[in-house]
Amino acid sequence: MRGKAKIEGNKCNTCGFIQHASHLRCLRCKNDTFSRVIASDTCTLLSFTLLKAPPMEFRDQKSYTLGIVEFENGMKALGQINTQDNLKIGMRLKPIYKKICDNLDNNEVYAHVFEPIE
Repeated sequence: MRGKAKIEGNKCNTCGFIQHASHLRCLRCKNDTFSRVIASDTCTLLSFTLLKAPPMEFRDQKSYTLGIVEFENGMKALGQINTQDNLKIGMRLKPIYKKICDNLDNNEVYAHVFEPIE
């Protein structure tokens, strides 16, 4: 699967908290009604770390970077960053949906990878 899959979440209809769609109740106020929200095309880097001992699925990489980003609507996401060079908290990134690895059953795995905006 390729293309421009959107990053989606749920916004609580009571308190406005944005969270992953898998939660059945709001993590903040326990409400159970939500509106679907879609992340914008750009985000800001909040935090990152370099993984030097990747899991088996990433056996072809010596290391990779994971980051936490925040979109303009307050939605946050965790994902790989496609570079390890010149990363700075607060820098602007954009999500790219692409194949990130083959799992241990040799099936392709797709996810959002974040790329610096120049």
